[in-house]
Amino acid sequence: MRNTLLLTALLLSSVASAQITVGEDDMPSSGDTIRLRTGDGSGIAFDQTGPDHVWDFGDMLPQAEVADTAVTVGSTPFLYQFFFNNGILYPAYVADYAVKGINIGFQQVSLSEVYDYFRADADGFRNVGFGANVNGLPTSVRRQPVDVIHQFPMNYGDEDSSASAFNVSIPTLAYFGQDQMRHNYVDGWGTLYLPADTFEVLRVRSVLARTDTIFVEQFGIGFRLPEPETVEYKWIAQGMDLPVLQVTTVGGVVTTTRFHYSLEDITTGVGVESVIETPEVFPNPAYDHTMVRLPQNVGGAIHVLDASGREVLHVPGIGRGAVQRLDLTGMAAGTYTVRMVGLPEWSTKLVVTE
Repeated sequence: MRNTLLLTALLLSSVASAQITVGEDDMPSSGDTIRLRTGDGSGIAFDQTGPDHVWDFGDMLPQAEVADTAVTVGSTPFLYQFFFNNGILYPAYVADYAVKGINIGFQQVSLSEVYDYFRADADGFRNVGFGANVNGLPTSVRRQPVDVIHQFPMNYGDEDSSASAFNVSIPTLAYFGQDQMRHNYVDGWGTLYLPADTFEVLRVRSVLARTDTIFVEQFGIGFRLPEPETVEYKWIAQGMDLPVLQVTTVGGVVTTTRFHYSLEDITTGVGVESVIETPEVFPNPAYDHTMVRLPQNVGGAIHVLDASGREVLHVPGIGRGAVQRLDLTGMAAGTYTVRMVGLPEWSTKLVVTE
C-alpha cells in the first residue's frame, strides 16, 4: 500500500512541478478586481531561485488589503481617451483596460484623477500611457515607446529588454519627462507557498533604470536626475491576472510587498466554508505539507505529536482566522495528533504518507 501511495505522490509531484508558460490569457481583463494583501518582504532571499524551485513564504503575515480594478477605457474621462480609445489615429495605443492611480501633489503641481492604460496581446503586456488632471487640465500622455512589461509567451530562461519614455508639460511652470530601460529575467519556476494558497509559478526579475528630466520655465534651467535602481521580483501564476506575489526594491531596500491572500481560493482541492467553528486540517492524509485553518475567533499555538506523544513540530503564535502551512518534510509515515493550544479541548488525527 505504501509503495502505491509513494508512486501516486511522485506522479502528482511531477505534474505539479511542471514548468508553466504565461501568456495573454493570464493578464487582467476589464471588469476584473484583484484583491491582495500587503506584507513584509524584507526577509526574502531574492537570489534563491532557479528551475523546479520551492519558495516557502507560508509564514508571511497578511497586513492591509489593497485592490486593483480593471475598468473599461470608455468609463474613464472622455478627454483621456484621445490616444487610448482611438483605433484610427493611434492603433498601437488602443488599451484593453485602465486602472485608477493615486493623486500626486507637490509644491505648485497636482495630478488628480489618474488612470494608467494597459494592453495585452499575443506578443506581450504593455503600459501604453496614462491620463490625469494636471493642475486641473485634463491631459493624456503616451509612453513613446510603450513600456513592455512582459513579452509573450513567457518561459523559464527568457530575457528581454525594452526602452520607454513619457513627458508632461505643465503650462507656464515646468516640463517633466522620464526615460526608462527595463530588463526582464525569467530566472525561476516551481512552487510558491503563501499563507493561504499554493501556486505553480514563474519567477520574473525586472530591473528598471530611470532618469528624470525637469525643466523649470520660471528660471529657464533644466537638469537630469538618475533615480535609484528599482527591481521588481514577481511570482506569476496562470490565470491570476497580477503576480500572486510581488516585492519591489528601490536602491536595494524593500519598498512594497503585495501577495494573493484569499481563504476562499485555497488551491488544495478541498472546499472551504466561509465560516468555521473549529480548526480544520487539509489535505488529510498528507504527503509533504498540510494546512491548518483557524476560526475567526481562535488563535494560539499548534503542536504536532507522534504516536508516542513526542512533539515533532511546534508553531507558536498563530493569529485568529489564519491559515497556517505545516511542513511535513522528513516526518515518517504514520498517524500524528495535531493539537491546538488556543482551543485546549480540540485535537485531530493527521495521517502522513510516504
